[in-house]
Amino acid sequence: STKVVVDVRYTGVCGSDIPKILQPQLFSLPAHWRPGHEVVGTDPTGRWVAIDPLIGCGRCADCAAGDNHLCHELERIGWDLPGGFAEAVSVPPAQIHALPDDLDPPLAVLADPAATAIHGLRCTPIHPPGRLAVIGAGTVGLLAALYATFGSWDVTVFHRAGSTVPANAFADLVAFNPDDTAGCPNSFQVVVDAATGATSAPLERALSLVADGGTVVVLNAYAPGVTLNTSLRDIFRRSIRLIGSFSYCRRGEPDDIRAALQFLSTHRGRLEPMVIQAGALADLLSAAVAKTAGARG
Repeated sequence: STKVVVDVRYTGVCGSDIPKILQPQLFSLPAHWRPGHEVVGTDPTGRWVAIDPLIGCGRCADCAAGDNHLCHELERIGWDLPGGFAEAVSVPPAQIHALPDDLDPPLAVLADPAATAIHGLRCTPIHPPGRLAVIGAGTVGLLAALYATFGSWDVTVFHRAGSTVPANAFADLVAFNPDDTAGCPNSFQVVVDAATGATSAPLERALSLVADGGTVVVLNAYAPGVTLNTSLRDIFRRSIRLIGSFSYCRRGEPDDIRAALQFLSTHRGRLEPMVIQAGALADLLSAAVAKTAGARG
């Protein structure tokens, strides 16, 4: 099929890339695997573009409905297919999206996590605006929090004590609360789980924070084998809706990734502190180590 070669200018170092870069022997990676799914570059015309890394089959009912993220033959640039930590990447034309004119290209590496955050809040059956909690102050969590504030939600972000969050850019919109949630049980109509998924602790915390009849939206990509300790009877007796939100889709106008690019453009001043330039392609390993130590990128 026809492909377009994009000259890669910027690629984001996602938290999901880190373990594969540092310990590839622990994963069943495809031959010639190359990471990088938050990719920004220029197309053959010189136009700045962001790449949608989710490539569905284009034939199934899910793809026809715009739910390409649910396609059983889904391939992902930077996971199943060679990614953007390269000088160039070859992709189908449908995966390429022009950047808004006023969006600084380095900031566009946030298009993928922003689309993930937006999808979780606009493509799920949640309540009218009220109190909303976000667990996790990483990239996806902060983007979800910011998006929710502009949807008239009263937002609190719960984060690990001592973690670095760009509070100055968000403090007028979002309340930040260290990990102690003892004073806030059953207080939020919606809780977004956007933490790291090595244990079930974030979801357990979300279930303690959500009000009876409320909704927990899980953006967290839990590690294989993680199980829930909370009694299912307790969850469903409280009429809690537990919604998994994987990645993003092409339903709606604009679709999630185009909505993300517009969102980044509109709020670029607040979001600039979330992106740091960590170096050239040769610096990937050191950038991965730095992000493991807590740097944002």
